[in-house]
Amino acid sequence: MNYPQEIEYHIELSSLKDFANKLIENKLVPIDSRHILSALKQAVINSEVAPFLRKPITQESNGYYEKYLKLEEENKSNNMVPDFFKHEDDFYDMDRNLNFSRAYVNDDHFQVLFGLKLIELDASKANIKEFIDFQLYDNYNGNKEEYGYFLHRLTAKDSNYYLLPSINEKIQQWIKVNKVSIALIDNEDDVEMNSVDNATNLIVDHWEAKKNKKIDGKMNNDEIKHFFSFLYKEQFEKSSNYEFKPILTKEEVDMIFSNGLVIPAKPLEKKVKLCIPPRFPKKVIDHAIYKFFEVNSYSYRDKKDYILFFSNYIEDYENALNSKIALESLAKNITGETSPKDKIKWEEYIPNKFIK
Repeated sequence: MNYPQEIEYHIELSSLKDFANKLIENKLVPIDSRHILSALKQAVINSEVAPFLRKPITQESNGYYEKYLKLEEENKSNNMVPDFFKHEDDFYDMDRNLNFSRAYVNDDHFQVLFGLKLIELDASKANIKEFIDFQLYDNYNGNKEEYGYFLHRLTAKDSNYYLLPSINEKIQQWIKVNKVSIALIDNEDDVEMNSVDNATNLIVDHWEAKKNKKIDGKMNNDEIKHFFSFLYKEQFEKSSNYEFKPILTKEEVDMIFSNGLVIPAKPLEKKVKLCIPPRFPKKVIDHAIYKFFEVNSYSYRDKKDYILFFSNYIEDYENALNSKIALESLAKNITGETSPKDKIKWEEYIPNKFIK
């Protein structure tokens, strides 16, 4: 008797790798294997799985390790997603069962993996709606607004250009059926159709009243700068040549707080970009912002003001300027939840008067 194959609605490593290679080999859609590989590598590294082959400790010749060094070089000239990759001189397996969590990757990479999974399911005639329903709880903890905003961005023109119209239609149906702030999303679509100048004016309307607002708090500016000095003092990870690379430079941190904790009238034209190492999740920075808000705030009701402040200066948070939905989504994401990778001794950065 033939039993129907169970559909896997998790975003899983080996199946995505194999499916991506099938698309590339058959030239069904214009997929860049390096882009896919980058997303898969980040997910594997941040999931903290052990490498299958470590660099030998001794200087003696190791034929097995040298074999993989040679294969790694050969893979660079191949337009396929390989079965393994090298990171910090260790080798990791890409041909293994590993379910990805949104916490393992940044937003851009998660979008790549999510879109690829949708194409895989569509090709196998699986129920796309069931997958979208499943992912609402698997990766978004039932937060429909945040998830709906992600899905809307997934179907944008310049997002996943290789998504089939039939898949986009199913996503739009899900958004409408679940009544995910459709009016606001539709307004965003209208904005995109206007001129650049008009679009800018309309997009920032939701934080117009906050411009030039000073966020009152318990810390003075020197204390604030000291708190965020962890961004250039903490040595989260060293590069291959052992040169320390900070998340932000001291000059960038000083620039952000040069006018104090004031939401500017206009976003910084060239925002700073967080330099986040592969093993260091952005969630730690989210936690730092929440910790700062928690210590500094008088009311504990102005978290969105803090997010608006940082979104004006830091590229990684600039989506909060796009709409109320994006701001609320980011605010819900920035919580007191800690990461097991957070090894920062926060008492060294929080003023003594606030440490109980």
